[in-house]
Amino acid sequence: MNLRKVIFCLLPLTLSLWVWVQDGYRFAFWVTSVEEKKEVPIVDGMPELGTQTQIIWEERFVSGIETPLVGLAASVLLLVFFYIKLKR
Repeated sequence: MNLRKVIFCLLPLTLSLWVWVQDGYRFAFWVTSVEEKKEVPIVDGMPELGTQTQIIWEERFVSGIETPLVGLAASVLLLVFFYIKLKR
């Protein structure tokens, strides 16, 4: 098989791995919202009276373990397609 075809077939896997690593390579499923916990004083200006936890939700997509698996499946399908096309 031609080296260009092999590199082309490995492109989906490479891109999906890059996206997965950029999002923090989580070994969990995809997430569409991320929480941020922040300690806020109960009475403004007087933290000695106690604090409470404020949770702020941010709508953001974070890729999970499915991303490299989808890239791997796409790469394998492309390799099989080009291999079958080469045999004909």
